Amino acid sequence: MSGGKQWIEVVIGITMLVCFTNESVNADCNKHTTSRLLKNQISLLEKSVTMVVDSGCDSDNLPTAFHAEMSSTKIHPKDAIFVYDRVVTNEGSAYNQQTGKFTTPATGLYLFAWSALSDPGKTSDVALFVNGKRTGRIAQNNTGGGGKYITASSTVILTLKKGDIVHLADSSNTPAYLRGEYSTFSGVRLG
Repeated sequence: MSGGKQWIEVVIGITMLVCFTNESVNADCNKHTTSRLLKNQISLLEKSVTMVVDSGCDSDNLPTAFHAEMSSTKIHPKDAIFVYDRVVTNEGSAYNQQTGKFTTPATGLYLFAWSALSDPGKTSDVALFVNGKRTGRIAQNNTGGGGKYITASSTVILTLKKGDIVHLADSSNTPAYLRGEYSTFSGVRLG
């Protein structure tokens, strides 16, 4: 039985439960009829819960995706973790906007994308770390003059284990200058 069909059956079961509840409240029933209706309701609810559990709708199969941006322009010292504090999407609540860290809720394939905008005359080196190890990097050197803004971005696809910690941080010898709202961090579990 497909997951979609199981969800439909769960909804039907809950709807029937609500209907039976309304009938027992609105109908002129005796004690035996009310007892039978309550037992039927409990049985339907137990079946619905069993269907949800059996369909694999546990935390390992829930959707996980986030997108966050920096709310203001910031200068980050070497090795500082970048905190993207304006969260646009956080399905599954795996991204922590206080720490800037994403914790994988389940083992699987994940896609991460990040971008950074540097002002004229500034540089930034933004690296993606998994459990403290650098696994991806972008660099911008906007010190050549010309008064232009420079954007860099990258995307990686990684196989990660449940509980892995992913974050972005500066990995150069100079402070990273990131323009707020244009510097973003996103991730999604692919499967």
